[in-house]
Amino acid sequence: MLPRITLIVAIATLFTLGLLSLLSYVAWSWPLELLSHFRFQYLVLSLIVTSVLFTLWKTRHLKSKLLIFTSLLLVGLNLIEILPWYIPQTQQLAGNTSTPIRVLSLNINIQNKQYDNMVGVVLDYQPDVALLSEVSQDAMTKLNNGLKGTLPYTFRTPGGGMAIFSRFPFQDIKGENFNKQGNHNLIATLEIDKQPVKIIGTHPLVPVKITNFHSRNRQLAALAEYIQGQNQPLILVGDFNLTPWSPYYRRFINKTKLHNSRLGFGILPSWPRPATHVHMPKWQIPLVNIPIDHCLVSQHFNVTRIYTGANGNSDHASLITELVLR
Repeated sequence: MLPRITLIVAIATLFTLGLLSLLSYVAWSWPLELLSHFRFQYLVLSLIVTSVLFTLWKTRHLKSKLLIFTSLLLVGLNLIEILPWYIPQTQQLAGNTSTPIRVLSLNINIQNKQYDNMVGVVLDYQPDVALLSEVSQDAMTKLNNGLKGTLPYTFRTPGGGMAIFSRFPFQDIKGENFNKQGNHNLIATLEIDKQPVKIIGTHPLVPVKITNFHSRNRQLAALAEYIQGQNQPLILVGDFNLTPWSPYYRRFINKTKLHNSRLGFGILPSWPRPATHVHMPKWQIPLVNIPIDHCLVSQHFNVTRIYTGANGNSDHASLITELVLR
């Protein structure tokens, strides 16, 4: 009786894990797309399942080698989606002597009122440009006061709460929602090393509801169309509210040909983080960590470094990217 129960549990586990692992290739609908974001967790689970099945086979509690072979296939399926993020890339630049452009991105969270912590995070990493989202008018006033000595050029979109703080002056800057296709995007042109550089900050809605899901996808589609019409150095940063394993992310990259600065440096999960407004036990947070904050760049840039930093009581980690303009 026990071997039969073990077999049934093993088959059910592999079937469920297989569906979850394959989902990201076809999950164009809500809410299935939400399950595509946990690719790293599926890799860890498939490794655990493989180890358990192998132990059961060695101890003769399980006779089927086919189940072990299937679990190894699931390990491989998930590994090929994780491994490329750790392999050196052509746009990854090591040992560079040029002074990099440091870009900081952070969703400060609208519920976060610890303004001094937010200012401290930005000052600690000394970015040349900081793009923040969910910035209320009160937060903007506090951030302006705290950062005006180092990042004197500032702007906040009239809708969507996107804000930029820059060491470089703006040639032009605006908030743009592409005819109400989602939230406002912040679009600025700065002169860096005597070249005009387009910097875009974006923050689509969290797709926890089907209306938000469609809004996020419309915003990304409109943004991709806009980027396709650009022919200059471009940096796109923000809280995208999707991971690299979503089919909508892959479509966005295929259309824009932008490079994710993470490639070669690891998956760098950025959400969630412990904060006063996060009602989740701290031990659970690492189990669901996913990379939804991104810095995407055009082929005009090399990436010298990217890493997650302090969160300043936000539920997101800051994302710091160091770039060299070719």
